Amino acid sequence: TSAVAYSVHRCKIIPNLIRIPTQSAHSNRVTYHPTIHFTDEAILGWWCDCFTDARFLGCCSHIASAIWFLSYQRWQTQQRHMPSGEYKNLTTDSIQVSDFYDSSDDDDSQRYSLA
Repeated sequence: TSAVAYSVHRCKIIPNLIRIPTQSAHSNRVTYHPTIHFTDEAILGWWCDCFTDARFLGCCSHIASAIWFLSYQRWQTQQRHMPSGEYKNLTTDSIQVSDFYDSSDDDDSQRYSLA
């Protein structure tokens, strides 16, 4: 993977609305337009014209990438290149880590309740 150049387009009519055109990772001819509505304290909403954004809760990778760039990457003084294959070293196998444990403090074997 190579470094991605982000350009931020600000709406002339609504000053806290930005669009960050993003080239598709699968096709050089396709550009998506993640759009973010924000204030100084929070992101109010987002929209992307990709197929994924309209189908899933949360956000698509284009919105996530734009938020990552705006909140973190553009403020870094040194460029850091990490090939995507190295990200697997940052994860832990879920089989090796368990949130479930037996506790002798419990009076019964009930772990959760809806109360």
